[in-house]
Amino acid sequence: MSWVTSIWSMIAAACLTLAVVYGLVWWQRREARAYLVFAVSALGTAGFAGCELWMMLAQTPQDFGRALRWLHLPVWVLIVSIVGFVRLYLRAGRRWLAWTVCGLRTLSLALNFLSPLNLNYQAITTLRQVSLFGEPVAIAQGVMNPWMLVGQLSLLLWVLFIADATITVWRRGERRLALVGGGIVFFALTGSIQTSLSLRGVIPEPMMGSLFYTSVMVVMGLELSRDLLRATQLAGELQETEQRMALATEAAKLVC
Repeated sequence: MSWVTSIWSMIAAACLTLAVVYGLVWWQRREARAYLVFAVSALGTAGFAGCELWMMLAQTPQDFGRALRWLHLPVWVLIVSIVGFVRLYLRAGRRWLAWTVCGLRTLSLALNFLSPLNLNYQAITTLRQVSLFGEPVAIAQGVMNPWMLVGQLSLLLWVLFIADATITVWRRGERRLALVGGGIVFFALTGSIQTSLSLRGVIPEPMMGSLFYTSVMVVMGLELSRDLLRATQLAGELQETEQRMALATEAAKLVC
């Protein structure tokens, strides 16, 4: 198996594992909706990685165009779910901006499937082979779709939404949560820039946004794991306290 296939397959598998694990955690703790939206985010990242691999291994412009078209579905899932995570977990972010981001991304998804090819290209004229990890992968050249600006605007507002929420959290004095928000902003911004520059042909390399968005999953997952560990410790301490109280009650009965 090639390095490219191995790396992107591992990314997808790791994100699917996170989605299952945190989905089960949410199933046991229905009130903790942040775990649910994180699981959905991880699922979207896995789909993103799968479509990127499909694009890199494409043999024809038509195959590349289909892969790029379907990539917009996990992108929509990823963006909307991270907006939900920020609102639920960081307890910050302007509501109107959140709705604007979700609305624009939904509009771009509709335009993507209504376009003859996809949101990004009106036509793909040729595929070029470039080297990635020493292996040939495909990148496209073609006529850009002007509706792509809607998708790019949604990405810009998405990053601004997370950055604004991070600033709010910092001002509240919750430095740890602000660092989580800052990590999400950094990787979301760099991933968005890399994918945009790649699609426009500014940089001669394939889309690799899933590498950056997997880092977002790591930042979010570590924070949720910390909360989960703390909840487990509190549950253990509570159980020990109840056992001590029960023993004390039994001792009091024996004395009486």
